[in-house]
Amino acid sequence: MQCLACHEPHPAGRRPDAAIAVFVAGDEVIFSYWRCAACGAFSVEAWHDRFLGDADAHWIGPVSAEVGERCLALVAACPSPQDKLCGCPSHRALYTGLPG
Repeated sequence: MQCLACHEPHPAGRRPDAAIAVFVAGDEVIFSYWRCAACGAFSVEAWHDRFLGDADAHWIGPVSAEVGERCLALVAACPSPQDKLCGCPSHRALYTGLPG
């Protein structure tokens, strides 16, 4: 995986800086936030696990450092980021992967 802003590759085996799962029309979508060490921009992976159908992934970005840091703060504020049924303000704000 590489940064969507500067195309610098992320080190192999690196984990995302944060992740949150949301429930969308019976499906689970996991948004993973990756901060680039080289330029500070974020790339967001959206893993869509369909209840009826194949899973797939796509990328959102590049995302500015300011918006990316806001996403990390929202994930950190959630008591259970991997609970797709959580109805906290963070889950509502990150329903599409980026705050509204």
